[in-house]
Amino acid sequence: MKAGDLITVIREDYTEDNDSAKYLWSNESLLRKLNEAQRQVCTRGNYLFDDSTPDYTQITLIEGVRSYLIDPKVTVIENVILNNLPLIKKTKEELDRDVSTWRTDTKIDGNTVYYMISGRNLILSRAPDADDAGTVVYMDVYRLPDEDIKTESQEFEIPEEYHRDLIWWVLYECYGKRDIDSFDNDKATEYLVMFNTIFGETVSAKVRQHQFESPRSLVIRPITNTRVAEDTDW
Repeated sequence: MKAGDLITVIREDYTEDNDSAKYLWSNESLLRKLNEAQRQVCTRGNYLFDDSTPDYTQITLIEGVRSYLIDPKVTVIENVILNNLPLIKKTKEELDRDVSTWRTDTKIDGNTVYYMISGRNLILSRAPDADDAGTVVYMDVYRLPDEDIKTESQEFEIPEEYHRDLIWWVLYECYGKRDIDSFDNDKATEYLVMFNTIFGETVSAKVRQHQFESPRSLVIRPITNTRVAEDTDW
């Protein structure tokens, strides 16, 4: 569904804001609100799965470096795969207990490598040596939209079945703005409730970070052998 189609629905079916000579909300304003709506959807649930976009799903190992920055658009790391093997996610406390030498271990060897998430960094339990440099770590992730929608002809990245429900967030922002011509707290609250009912309540940044770092993932998805077939030079 194109952004312009949703703008038309908003103007004609919900706001009666059809007079282009005196719009209460410009198209640019509605596009910004639609972008925020899509981002809200992706922070509240796992809607954009990605296992193929290099910027989000691949890390190239560097000799002696065990910590790698994760792209800020990644919201969930579901699987980490190295040398065709899925790595086990642990906390720092678990690594200290189970692999006491992890801070000094080197050489990526078999299935003895673990990883943890600290902040926005993926940290390996072994530092790559010279032979490991250039090896690619692959990840299955959920993420935010790749880029903002800038024109009415662009389509949203989340599944189409959810496109129309972005309207509820836009209407919440429209009527929630403290403006003499548009502010309506009752309508704003009603539309936010509708959005929350479909996509879930928002959670705090602290909770999101805890979920991101936690070794216990609530997302279950089988690991396929696609990469093994495609990347036989591992």
